[in-house]
Amino acid sequence: MTQDSLSHFEELALGSRLKRLSDSLMKEVAKVYTSLAIDFDPYHMPIFKLISEQKELTIGEISNLLKVTQPAVTQYIKALERKQLILCSIGKIDKRKKKISLSPLGEKMLQKLNPIWKVIDAELKILTHNSVNKSLLEHITFIEKETAQVSLSSTIVSKINR
Repeated sequence: MTQDSLSHFEELALGSRLKRLSDSLMKEVAKVYTSLAIDFDPYHMPIFKLISEQKELTIGEISNLLKVTQPAVTQYIKALERKQLILCSIGKIDKRKKKISLSPLGEKMLQKLNPIWKVIDAELKILTHNSVNKSLLEHITFIEKETAQVSLSSTIVSKINR
């Protein structure tokens, strides 16, 4: 077994470990979507879900609610618009503001994604609600080891296909 230098660096590498774990989880969710023939980018989930819950938002509102930059939101909005999952309309009062809502295709996608998100959420709760680990680093190590041993995407897909 090879040594994990990031683990060895302890809290000094916390940001790098979180990024690595995030990238790994995003790849696993992408595999779930691919295996279910769903053309959806896991990085778009927060914005897409927020729009679905709020019905209509501006880029500024999304940025404030998710605590991310407006350029990042704009980039994701453009990608969702290219996929025809959202509609952008000019604001009635302030013509400079775009009102963003789900398109009919986006509503159909949401219906496909909601049950999948429930299974993903349940599986991630299993990994993150482990009382054996006391520190954040112990939790991260546990999640990294568990997802290295058993593919998270396989577990999720098998539960969805039951």
